[in-house]
Amino acid sequence: MGDWDGVFDETYLQTYLPSVDPERTRAEARGAVDLAGVEPGAEILDCPTGFGRHAIALAEEGYRVTGLDRSPTLLAEAESRRGDAEWPRLVRGDYRELPFEDASFDAVFNLFSSLGYLERDNDVGVLREFRRVLRPGRALVMETAHRDGFARFAQPFARRTWERLPDGSLYLEERTIDWSAGTVDTYRVIISPEGEQIERPYVLHIYAVKEWIEMLREAGFDEPEAFGAWNGATPFTPDVWRLILRARR
Repeated sequence: MGDWDGVFDETYLQTYLPSVDPERTRAEARGAVDLAGVEPGAEILDCPTGFGRHAIALAEEGYRVTGLDRSPTLLAEAESRRGDAEWPRLVRGDYRELPFEDASFDAVFNLFSSLGYLERDNDVGVLREFRRVLRPGRALVMETAHRDGFARFAQPFARRTWERLPDGSLYLEERTIDWSAGTVDTYRVIISPEGEQIERPYVLHIYAVKEWIEMLREAGFDEPEAFGAWNGATPFTPDVWRLILRARR
């Protein structure tokens, strides 16, 4: 199992669920389908789906969404949030080897900095898998952090932060950026009201936009494009925090 497995457990839900903004989630989901050029009824892979926030929003808009994730904890939360609805379909699996036939989907979405936990060659391998399950001419849409953004916002980002969670726990993060390696080393710790300490460190590889474009081309994608907003008209500039990418099979 990869080192990132321990990150996506109950502590991930404990720290991220309080900050979820349903309106922002719906805006991101709608932006992704607009960039992909698909209409309600289209078959979409949301991968990794996490606790299903984008997949459920898309299903509510009439899309036939399959959400895949490696974490049983996050999938269980997604199942709870989905309730008795038919969609999204939720599958446990590894994005390095997707359990789907070639050309199964009209669009693939990879959102919220979900690549970078592996080495570069393995990340390219995941992109190849995304391309394999796309139908010809269809699009992969990604939303991720990028190295230029980290460089611009390094002052507030590369430091210690803490916050009080709704259950009374104390959540602390310490981030260290290694510019030569292109990584962000994040030390996460939760201290419960009873004093129990849970540590969840992880390392994320951060790529510049040029590297993302090169990786998409290596994976076989055509026409990779970078945007600075979900409207598909705002060009990417280094002063935006989030990078949005679109590439076609």
